[in-house]
Formats: sequence, C-alpha cells, structure tokens
Amino acid sequence: MTLRMIIDTDTAQDDAFALLIGLRHPGASLEAVTINYGNVAFDQMVENALYTIEVAGRAGQVPVYEGARLPLLAPFDDSSYVHGADGFGGAG
Repeated sequence: MTLRMIIDTDTAQDDAFALLIGLRHPGASLEAVTINYGNVAFDQMVENALYTIEVAGRAGQVPVYEGARLPLLAPFDDSSYVHGADGFGGAG
C-alpha cells in the first residue's frame, strides 16, 4: 500500500531531508508540497523546495504551493543565523 502525503514545510536542511524521503521512498507518494513562513526568506524556501524536488529526479511532477509568507500574529523571526541565508547552510 502506498502512503499518499502532502508535506508542509519551511524548507531548511531538515525539511529537505524529509522531502527527499517522501520523494524517493518506494512506499510513499508525495502528492504536493506547501510552503509557509519559517527559517529564511519566503522566496528562498520556495526555491529550496523546487531544488530538492529536482535533485530527487521529480522536477515538474510534484506541485509546490505557496502558503503564508509571514506569521499571522507574531513578527517574523529570521533563523538564517542557524540555517544560513539560503536555509541550506550554503550547500544549496
């Protein structure tokens, strides 16, 4: 039985690993990725998700949907000091 999934992420290193598992595991079917504000600039997170999907050999097969660009109630807390400006610690 195939596990159908949607992953909601802010696409830093740990999230890219989760995406890779969802994209490559034979028992999983990643149906979509949704992006919400988080660790670094929103557009960078979208780029990271698309890049991860491409690296997994699934470019154009998994839709990426944009969610909330900023927190609804609290100010945005940039975590680039942890994950680097690109969210991948400069590895992307």
